[in-house]
Amino acid sequence: MKKVIISIHGFNSGPGKKAEELQNQFPDCVVEAPQLPYDPNQAIEVLTSLVDKYSDTEIHIVGTSLGGFYTIYLSVLYKERDNILYYVINPSFEPQVTLQRYGIVQNFKTGEYFATTLELFKSFAVMYEYVIENYDTRCVHSSNYFIGTSDEVLDFSNFKSFIYSMKVPVRMYYAEQDHRYSDISTVVDKLKENMFL
Repeated sequence: MKKVIISIHGFNSGPGKKAEELQNQFPDCVVEAPQLPYDPNQAIEVLTSLVDKYSDTEIHIVGTSLGGFYTIYLSVLYKERDNILYYVINPSFEPQVTLQRYGIVQNFKTGEYFATTLELFKSFAVMYEYVIENYDTRCVHSSNYFIGTSDEVLDFSNFKSFIYSMKVPVRMYYAEQDHRYSDISTVVDKLKENMFL
């Protein structure tokens, strides 16, 4: 079976240029880029069903912003699976905090309106605690982290402190990019390196 790339978009967004670029760069791979629901529990259901669908295949999961947080969550959930590698781009590491700046939003890709709620933040808090309690060196070893040094949305201090607290070698890559991380060439290079080892 073909190798699989799962592209996970950020909050209030959808599949777009990154997924298209991944498909262009890896025409021999299956690229899955689902439009995720706003509810994090439903989003994880969509993502786990994809991972489980390709249980016998080499999987590379690429997530940006909130998608980066989901990628970290999946790295914990599936940390016993040796056939999955993770690529975390500008992660919204504490979405229960960072998403509180939003009230009612309109998705610029789907046109859908959505209101953030206390229940939403509680769901993210539960997921965050799960990550904090269960993340370990196995998750570090299967993950690659890409940080935009000109990110105008997120502060990565807590994220970096948490990752470095594992006290093991970390694959952390920095680039002069904003939150959107439009140029994914560094990510593509790392994907190619990992796929063709």
